[in-house]
Amino acid sequence: MKSKAKGSARKKPAAKKTASRKKAARRRPAAKKRAAAAKKKPANRGSALKIKAAPAGKLKAPAKAPPRTQKAPEAAAASSARGARGAASGKGMGSGRTARSGAEQATLEFEVADPTIVEKVHTDPLPTMPKRRSSKVGGPDWPGENLTVGMPAPEFNLPSTLGRKVSLSEFRGKRVILYFYPKDDTPGCTQEACAFRDNLSRIEAKDAVVLGISLDDELSHQRFAQKYNLTFPLLSDMDAAVSRQYGVYKEKNLYGRSFWGIERTTFAIDRDGKVENVFRRVKVEGHADEVLATLAV
Repeated sequence: MKSKAKGSARKKPAAKKTASRKKAARRRPAAKKRAAAAKKKPANRGSALKIKAAPAGKLKAPAKAPPRTQKAPEAAAASSARGARGAASGKGMGSGRTARSGAEQATLEFEVADPTIVEKVHTDPLPTMPKRRSSKVGGPDWPGENLTVGMPAPEFNLPSTLGRKVSLSEFRGKRVILYFYPKDDTPGCTQEACAFRDNLSRIEAKDAVVLGISLDDELSHQRFAQKYNLTFPLLSDMDAAVSRQYGVYKEKNLYGRSFWGIERTTFAIDRDGKVENVFRRVKVEGHADEVLATLAV
């Protein structure tokens, strides 16, 4: 009996080992699955978002939003009115929300212009720009360009330093030295005026008078005459009308700047009012002596 008991006791540990082996065999597939799943998980374990890749060939384009339709102002007003009626009749919070949404939608809508209304377009022609005066010799805008010896001198009537207007006709029967200069109290013009002043007695002895013309006003002439004691009249041609008639108003260039002004010129007019001699582009130095030489003829 003892031998049997010992044999049965010896067999029990073998049975236990077999049972434990079976349990371990059952657990192995589960452990393998967990390890495979751990390998497939993304590196960022803190994120719980799972992204599934779509199978190839089954990608779908995103659905397009339905086009917005323009509602007429009447439809917008009607929808807002229906919402307001629902809120007033006490249909509950749902109807109130509908009214508010209808009102908000009405504020976002816009009016469409009536296609039958045609906007008037200004079709009047633009005003034409005035043409620039041509400095071409003999051109229609410059009759004085051809003014030469033997032609009648153009008549004028201009304000002067004498306190009255001076005309050419009032000196008929005398010889007139009519000189045009650019500007009062400038170096060249001052030298020219002082030369005529210093030789005025000799000029008057030839039965001649001196008249100076520039674009300056009467006040500028008065100051210029008083400063240098000029006793002969200075005439003001502010609109350059007389200067154009005598052909001395021209386009000039100085230090790369273009402007219009008087070109220094002197006319000797005889007793009958005809041009006796013309000095264009005058050089100031010695000009008074040059004029006196012509009067001696």
